[in-house]
Amino acid sequence: MNSTQQTKTDEYTKLNFGRKAGYACGDFACNMSWSLIGSYLVFFLTDVALINATVVGAVIFISKFWDAVNDPVVGSLADKTHSRWGRYRPWVIFAFIPMLIFNVLTFTTNLNWSEGFRTFWGLGMYFILVLLYTMVNVTYSAMPAMMTRDTETRSALSSYRMTGAFLAMTILSALTLRIVNATGGGAVGYQRAALIFSLLAAPFFVITILSTKEIVQVDDSQGEKVSFISQFKVLAGNWPVIQIAVAYLAWGIIQGGMTFRLYFCTYNAGDELLYANTQTLWSICGMIGAFSVSMLVTKVKNKGTLGGAAFTIIAVSNILCFFVPVTGGVGQGLYYVLQALCGLGSGMMLGNVFGMMPDTAEYTYHKYGVYCAGFISTIINFMLKVGQAVSIAGAAAILDKVGYVAGAQQTESVLFTMNFGSHLFVGICSVVAAVALFAYKLDKASYDNIVKELRERGMAN
Repeated sequence: MNSTQQTKTDEYTKLNFGRKAGYACGDFACNMSWSLIGSYLVFFLTDVALINATVVGAVIFISKFWDAVNDPVVGSLADKTHSRWGRYRPWVIFAFIPMLIFNVLTFTTNLNWSEGFRTFWGLGMYFILVLLYTMVNVTYSAMPAMMTRDTETRSALSSYRMTGAFLAMTILSALTLRIVNATGGGAVGYQRAALIFSLLAAPFFVITILSTKEIVQVDDSQGEKVSFISQFKVLAGNWPVIQIAVAYLAWGIIQGGMTFRLYFCTYNAGDELLYANTQTLWSICGMIGAFSVSMLVTKVKNKGTLGGAAFTIIAVSNILCFFVPVTGGVGQGLYYVLQALCGLGSGMMLGNVFGMMPDTAEYTYHKYGVYCAGFISTIINFMLKVGQAVSIAGAAAILDKVGYVAGAQQTESVLFTMNFGSHLFVGICSVVAAVALFAYKLDKASYDNIVKELRERGMAN
């Protein structure tokens, strides 16, 4: 479709509550898979499927290199997609059902299989799930750039989205271990929990598909034609993208640290339900933090300020958690408070940073003449997954190195490692991310000037 054929629409529209809530349903559904994977997969593979912790670490690490291949490819293909459903929405439409099927298969194992076959199965199912999740979530993340050009509405979409994500995390945190235990425990319990959450996710994907519409029109003839490899040149000197990518890398590493928390609660505190309870509280406070962004973003001139403040809250609360004794009542009470603060900061951070990402599409289009919201989304998400790969794989390998034995009494060095990885390590990484976002320069005034110039060039309506 050329520019003379395109229907002029109000691309700066303020979306109503229904549209924003409908979009949020998509991340609620995505987290019925990804939060389950992030919180429980490593424990499932080591303590249920009984796969060696170093091997599990290698599986996770290799899978992230698989992401390195498919993430940018999916993003680039999505940028070139033209359909009556839009650029990014059709990817969600056609990939979410296969993704949910493989979500269940990833949590399927049989102890009668050899360890080699259990490892092969876990690796294969997880690899396919990673690809399908990329096809759904990366394109879902790019959709706000095509739903409106209004920067505060994009932040509101991000805020609503992360509220949905934290609602899913709350449900998973509260119910996963309880469902596992109630449906037979062990391998059967985890498989049935994954099935229940996948069935719950399906209608929410449908709501997102029906309630969203891509209205931003990009005349590709106005931009530079580039190959997939050439798209990487838009990263050179693209500081807004680089700074968000640094924050995502840090968040990915932090999630690896959070992998230790289930082990920490099980072995350091002697109560695996402490993990379920504090994670539930973390998620509830995360919802509050995420939803608050839709109001807080209107009060600041630079979205990076909110992100930096949020990472600071995460850093302080986790560093303090490292020194809290969790075996006593007072210590556990303080631990609950600090995890609530961590959840609040995490919700603010995610709700804000996801709203910053779409604005970089116009910045990149203005500076490089290439509109590639999907490609940018995949690059930033790739940095998240690199952080996850290094830290989650590292967590498993370090546990094995220090002498972790599943289900046994752990040594002091193992217990220290679990505490350090869960808290102090997370705090240090959060400080780095806070610095990156406090230095963010694409403020609202700069964004408005960019859009004004794009309109003057005939590159935006």
